[in-house]
Amino acid sequence: DPDGRCFRTLRERGCIIAGFGQLGAADQKVVASEARRLLGIGESPPARPDAEDVFERLVAWCRDQPGEFFDGDKSRHLEAKVAGLLAGKVIIIKRSCMERFTLARYFPLSWQRTQPLYGVSAAGPVRIRPPEMLEASHVRANECPYAPLHGMSLSGGAYYDCISQKKGRNGLLCSLLHELQWVRDPSANVENWFLTDIEKILQEAWQLNPHGRKDMMLPGEMFVNVGQNPKVGSSIRETQHTQLCEGSLSSYPILGITSQPRFCAALGATIDLVSVGPEGANAEQCGILLRLETDTPTRPEILEFLVSLRLHLLQRLGGGDCLDFLVLATANERGGFTVLFAPIPQLAKLGDEKPDFADWANPMTGESSQSCGLQESRVDFGKGVGHFLVAKPALRAQILAGGEDFLRRIWAFNRVPGTREAIEGFVSERGLTL
Repeated sequence: DPDGRCFRTLRERGCIIAGFGQLGAADQKVVASEARRLLGIGESPPARPDAEDVFERLVAWCRDQPGEFFDGDKSRHLEAKVAGLLAGKVIIIKRSCMERFTLARYFPLSWQRTQPLYGVSAAGPVRIRPPEMLEASHVRANECPYAPLHGMSLSGGAYYDCISQKKGRNGLLCSLLHELQWVRDPSANVENWFLTDIEKILQEAWQLNPHGRKDMMLPGEMFVNVGQNPKVGSSIRETQHTQLCEGSLSSYPILGITSQPRFCAALGATIDLVSVGPEGANAEQCGILLRLETDTPTRPEILEFLVSLRLHLLQRLGGGDCLDFLVLATANERGGFTVLFAPIPQLAKLGDEKPDFADWANPMTGESSQSCGLQESRVDFGKGVGHFLVAKPALRAQILAGGEDFLRRIWAFNRVPGTREAIEGFVSERGLTL
């Protein structure tokens, strides 16, 4: 039927749609209404938070305060939920069902750590994850995108349950613990602040990117830039996640800046320590980028080098309360990868304004964004390479007046005194050269 909904959708999309969420808003309403009619589902009044029935109050609570325990009590929440299931008063939408919804869809990547993941506080280093641990990454769409084809990768929950899935008549059968999202080991969670997971970034970049030159790419393939926001650019502390978007070396001129690149046989990579700041600025007034070019970013030697360097800098320069990192990995379009490792300060917000409107201070230099004349001074996955969400007209004007100079000034503002000497000393101790 050339006028039918199916053919019209095929013509608009150019392919067979994969889910309800790909329909237009008007079509979604029509399909949902017809589905309810065919299933005999009538309109029912919403659950009331002041109802006498405890199960109705539970449903209302979960609707109005998602993610919070019923009446703020974990035991009561579990008791009411299980009792409601047994009594037939509560229907749980299974996790495996929720994950088929458009914005919750993901594809999994699995990998195994070769290096420990450390956090460093004033009390010293703490090992958060040991080597040899199996990890899972769930790659999905970013619901608040600020880069082309912006996605994110969360650490997969219930990973070990998924390994033991069994096939049923309608596909994979997951365990009850998985479906109800009951936490077996609360200590297994990894937060996003103060824990730059270099190995996760490099493993995902390796798996998501084509391993060939740009002229060899197949239709539909693309290069992917992977990184993790530092604390100053991360709004979600509790759950570890990396950012990813379409991009490669030529997409971001900042990644192409070089100084004196040298091939290091021990790492199997070309390594370069680059100063980034306004044209003509002294090295002491510039930010520092450690840039690696390699065919295989997941080589154990590279992972060990970068993980150990991060730990060394944290221990020498004040720990996670003072120092943070921006780490990016993307294809260099020649069959290899470019890795950016940049130590940055933990900036301090000045005043009560929201982050996008506030002034920021670099405690390690004593400078503020106001004293430096910067309408934006933070470095993160987007801003570090030139992606800006502009909420202030003054910021827009400053970017348009000279984007490259503006970005260079931001990197200079985020310098950490003593970083170059610390990196050079670490490299020298290992018998390497820069």
